[in-house]
Amino acid sequence: MVPFRTARSWCVSTFVLVIVAISSSRALAQTTLNPTTAVFSASSDQTTTLPDGTPVLQYYQLDLYLSGASAPFQSNSLGKPAPDSTGTITVDLRSMFAGWPVPGTVYVADVAAVGPGGSAASALSNTFGFTAACTYSASPTLQSFGSSGGSGSVAVTASSGCGWTAVSNASWITITSGASGTGNGTVNYTVAANTSTTPLTGSLTVAGQTITITEAAACSISATPASQSFGSSGGPGSVTVAAGSGCGWTAVSNASWITVTSGASGTGNGTVNYTVAPNTTTSSRSGNVTVGGQTVTVTEAGVCGFSASPTSQSVGSSGGLSSVTVTAGNGCGWTAVSNASWITVTSGASGSGNGSVHYTIAANTSSTARNGTLTVAGQTITVTEAGGCSFTVSPTSQSLGWSGGQGSVTVTAGSGCGWTAVSNVSWITVTSGASGTGNGTVNYTVASNNTTAGQTGTLTVAGGTITVTEAAKSIPQAPKNVRIKNKG
Repeated sequence: MVPFRTARSWCVSTFVLVIVAISSSRALAQTTLNPTTAVFSASSDQTTTLPDGTPVLQYYQLDLYLSGASAPFQSNSLGKPAPDSTGTITVDLRSMFAGWPVPGTVYVADVAAVGPGGSAASALSNTFGFTAACTYSASPTLQSFGSSGGSGSVAVTASSGCGWTAVSNASWITITSGASGTGNGTVNYTVAANTSTTPLTGSLTVAGQTITITEAAACSISATPASQSFGSSGGPGSVTVAAGSGCGWTAVSNASWITVTSGASGTGNGTVNYTVAPNTTTSSRSGNVTVGGQTVTVTEAGVCGFSASPTSQSVGSSGGLSSVTVTAGNGCGWTAVSNASWITVTSGASGSGNGSVHYTIAANTSSTARNGTLTVAGQTITVTEAGGCSFTVSPTSQSLGWSGGQGSVTVTAGSGCGWTAVSNVSWITVTSGASGTGNGTVNYTVASNNTTAGQTGTLTVAGGTITVTEAAKSIPQAPKNVRIKNKG
């Protein structure tokens, strides 16, 4: 129950109530529209108490009247708010308006100071009223852009006289016009390009409405494998495309012998299929397909032609190491096989394109030469190996007079068979043919024998012994019984 009002001056003091709207002045000459605040001076009994300690002022009461009415249609307890430094009390009216403000109706109000002894009211406030509530809508509320960004707009629909603002909530969205308006209007904005590989989501707040903006990620496209090789017969191939959602791409062949059969264009992830025509030339060739801006290189071998060099090889009876060089088209495979037990392929038993084959030849322990073959890249490689080395020397003996002289020895040996010739005595000197390979001749000299005894010495030629015999020096006997006489 509202306490009975009385004018007892000991209870309350007089004060003034002003009803104001946000940002309005306190001028009372005209009706305040859409008020939000009540402002009044505090009662002088704000802190006064009775002798028994009871507060003279217990609370303030706001009474609302239709203009010209003698009784309020609504009363609201305000409690006992503390005044500011100027003795002024300000209260928010908006919680008291629910359900009753009628647009176009004029109202007044007063504030009463209520205590145990009664209440005293202020003079009536300035008149105030309400306009129809502002309504807003903004469209579209969702807009999407590609990674390159662009411009967009939002249409605002609002009640006449109702103001609004537009604010961007993302650094990459910029309002270019229509940042504020009244009634219907348009907000224009731009979206900056997205240089990242992550999509962006941002918003605008337009007339209190949220406008959501999405922007696609910058298109990152990869194509794998980046290269592919084919034999001369060609065939099908494929490329896997990885791309961001919404990122478009195309696939184009840059060579007449490569044909894109499917996936010439796409969006996001996909596959490009192509075929490579047979290569009828002996030369390999290279072309490419451009997929999503990426270059995919395609190589194709020529029709396979092979050559092997040298095609023949000759070695001595001791055998050894040798090799063959293979020339072949790129991607052309080949093998190397020995056709003789004494020839062994040690490396390069198979290969593709150019390469080398290495092999060993076992020693020939017979005195007969032998032939064998290798088949390398379809070519026949002939290997000839000399027989085991045997030597003959002739003559094996020689006789000379005491004055010595010259002699020679003929050596017969297999091709590649090496030998030497040495004298075993000081009076025989090898003058030529001290060493040789295969057939040859050894020349030597025999010094004169100045002794009265014959002598025998040897030469060792190609492992054989040559015996040289030299006669003793003959000295005539002295004459006997030499007499000197006259001619008689």
